Amino acid sequence: MKIYKNKFILVILFTFIITCFCNVEVLALQRGSLEYLENRFDYSTLNPAGLIQLGDTYFEQAINTKNKLTRERLFRYAMGNYFLSSKADPKNVYPYVQLGRIYDKMNINSLAKESFYKATNLDYYNPYANFYFAEYYYDRRDYNRALRYYIISYQNGYENNFETAAKIANIYEKLGDLINAKDFYNKSLELNPEKAAEFQKKLQQIDSLKYDESEYYYIIRE
Repeated sequence: MKIYKNKFILVILFTFIITCFCNVEVLALQRGSLEYLENRFDYSTLNPAGLIQLGDTYFEQAINTKNKLTRERLFRYAMGNYFLSSKADPKNVYPYVQLGRIYDKMNINSLAKESFYKATNLDYYNPYANFYFAEYYYDRRDYNRALRYYIISYQNGYENNFETAAKIANIYEKLGDLINAKDFYNKSLELNPEKAAEFQKKLQQIDSLKYDESEYYYIIRE
């Protein structure tokens, strides 16, 4: 009887979550009801790995579809599974990062940052969480904050990740630090010569400026 009751509450809870995710304002207004349902359900009966797997399936389908309505529906399904997974395994960084990525793609900035902060608060040096928090800021042209999170990611497991090195190089170039830009463009070339072939031209341009010999280079480092 208890198992049946738990399954019944789970169905109601999941349906309620999906409905809430349709509208962020509704979600904010209905948090009290959501907490009530949560308190009636034992999350230890759930399989967090299975929920994440299902969430990832919906997430990938959403990314690969061009239909806006279908994408939003698939994102909501993914969010519901990630949300339940975060309840079943609250110390797992991954579902919070995935929620942040979805909110990011839906341009719901406050909830995206909230999810990324939850992830990095659980594990400050987690490379996956920091990489996608950096992506969030990079897409919004907040390059100083993006650089901070990319570097944390790079220094804590993503030193062989091409995308991380390339983004760091690009940001340093945008910020006028051509020495560090050159360094990370070279790292990108080492990691993936084929993908980074275009960086050869950038390196030649930087070298032609003789930036490291200029007065400006020394001024900005004082």
